[in-house]
Amino acid sequence: MSAFEYVSVMASIIIGLALVDILVSLNRLIRAGRLVRWDWAAPVAATLVTLTLIQIWWGLYQPEDRAMTIGQFLPQLVELVILFLLAAAALPDEIPAEGIELKAYYHRNGPYFWGLFTAGLGWLIVVGVAEQILAGASPWPFIAGRWVDIIVLGVFASLIFIRNRWWHAAALLILSTGPLGWLSRSLG
Repeated sequence: MSAFEYVSVMASIIIGLALVDILVSLNRLIRAGRLVRWDWAAPVAATLVTLTLIQIWWGLYQPEDRAMTIGQFLPQLVELVILFLLAAAALPDEIPAEGIELKAYYHRNGPYFWGLFTAGLGWLIVVGVAEQILAGASPWPFIAGRWVDIIVLGVFASLIFIRNRWWHAAALLILSTGPLGWLSRSLG
């Protein structure tokens, strides 16, 4: 087994655990029945995380056998930890005896949740810039090629501070186009 295959297995386990966390939380919400006052925002955000995890997991596949060092893996491990934390924050883990209101959960949890999304994408951009600099190349072509990601990063960051529901609805709709577009292209 190559180093890259070895790393892919570990990444798949972490992503799998992240997906399991979302599914277990969803199961608890469904089984709690009337103790849950449903709202659209938290389930839509959890769906966005789920699609992002699937997209990242699918993107790990590399048909060629390439070498990888621990120094190349550690930045990926940081990203995987952020993704796991993001998945764990998407839906509540426990349903209190008095019940839970998902609108309040989303509002209370929003800055942490969107901070993790911001950290995850920001980390990818910083790692990409660092790789360019370490390779002796200018980072500006890389940054210019990631303009969509930089806009998305700004949207993620805005969701930390802007608490208006209309902005969250619009942002979730816009942000969902990325994973849904990728999924629609990948189905064929």
